[in-house]
Amino acid sequence: MADETDSDLVAGEHRDDLLRALTYVSTESLSDGSYVVNGDLPPEVAPPFIRAIMRVEAELLLHDAEFVTIDEGEPRTPEERRADAFLALALRVTDSL
Repeated sequence: MADETDSDLVAGEHRDDLLRALTYVSTESLSDGSYVVNGDLPPEVAPPFIRAIMRVEAELLLHDAEFVTIDEGEPRTPEERRADAFLALALRVTDSL
């Protein structure tokens, strides 16, 4: 699903709501070079943020479906896809600020 022509909307949700949600998110680097994303979102910003991540994740799932093979299976795990959806959403929200 491409973002709407209304520049205030990102993944179907208001950019301001998503920006506010991102202020409650932090990352922590681990010794193996990976990161953990933490967030304790208040009830008024959690639903739009979750919906937006789910929409982006659905886009990625449809994209991944094109690359499933008998030999290789799925190109990424559900956890990887969710992490990629989070990063893609964060980039979209902050794009053109």
